[in-house]
Amino acid sequence: MFELETLAAFGAGAALMALAPVVRKMGNQELGDSMGQAGRTMAKSGVKVGLVAAGVAGKVAKGVAKNAAEVAESFVDLVEEAKSERVEPTNIDDAQSPAEASQSQRVTNVTVE
Repeated sequence: MFELETLAAFGAGAALMALAPVVRKMGNQELGDSMGQAGRTMAKSGVKVGLVAAGVAGKVAKGVAKNAAEVAESFVDLVEEAKSERVEPTNIDDAQSPAEASQSQRVTNVTVE
């Protein structure tokens, strides 16, 4: 709603500024000047509020980006720690001698009655 109010103030001010010369030409100099001044003030206020809102939004975006970078860095550190602490699986057959390997691969048939 904040942006809508800013846009409305700017739009109304710009419209008053645009209509002021027409009113002056129609013969009402005082009303034309008044409309021009009021429109200028409203448009300027709308622009000021827009600039403040843009500045605040920029600061928030920078804060979010900084926090996201810190989270990403922490996650990368966590992954690296996990990689360094990972236990490599060993292949039992490679560690055994050929005689032990042949014994471990022996299949015994068992019949149960």
